[in-house]
Amino acid sequence: MKSEVAQLTISKIECFDGIYRVEASSEKELPHIAAGQFAHIKVPNKSLRRPICVYRNTKHSITFIIADVGEGTHAFLSQKAGDKFDAILPLGNGFPVLPDKTNIALLGGGTGCAPLLKIAEDNPSLNVTALLGFRNAEAMGVYNSDFDKYCKRVCYCTDDGSHGYHGFPTDLLTEIVPEVLYVCGAPGMMKTAREYCKKLGVIGFASMEQRMGCGVGACLVCSVKVMVDGKEKLLRACADGPVFPLEDIVL
Repeated sequence: MKSEVAQLTISKIECFDGIYRVEASSEKELPHIAAGQFAHIKVPNKSLRRPICVYRNTKHSITFIIADVGEGTHAFLSQKAGDKFDAILPLGNGFPVLPDKTNIALLGGGTGCAPLLKIAEDNPSLNVTALLGFRNAEAMGVYNSDFDKYCKRVCYCTDDGSHGYHGFPTDLLTEIVPEVLYVCGAPGMMKTAREYCKKLGVIGFASMEQRMGCGVGACLVCSVKVMVDGKEKLLRACADGPVFPLEDIVL
């Protein structure tokens, strides 16, 4: 689907241990947005936009999960309810949902959980298990009970043991055997997931979180190294991804 510029108004901003949940509204009907696609957001007093994955959306509302990690995100998150901004959306290629595969798993950490929810929310017939990791219980609060609502089973993991399993979500991979695994998180998580998929013959897809410039494939800032026909090749996260087959990514 062709992207467009959406005029959005912030309705709510909430902070959970440095991770923000930003809800915005649109008077005009928003286009269809697939799980894993992103928006290129205009930031106050910055020339470059910032790429942020779409967490949830309806026809007239959209939600982003954003970590306050740099000048751009800090400037955007300094806004308040009622402030307006524009976003180019949807951009990128999202997660493919395979019609003959119904037993799936989501594996994410921190803000990397955000691209995954729409897989379950938009496809209620799927049998979804989610393995989600966070620094602590406060950080996981940014997702409310959304994953519990749309997934059949959710396993929460925290680094400090303040909620759920004390450890990494990758530790729990041995307890499940899905047909498809969808991943977004740190490189270590990606590597473990790739080895797991290769060993058990599980199909895997990963969303690559890369720094972006133009967001439309022109500047090559967001290159991702992948294997194509047995050779390493650089593809663009914004235009060719951000979702790639897990087995193809060079980590």
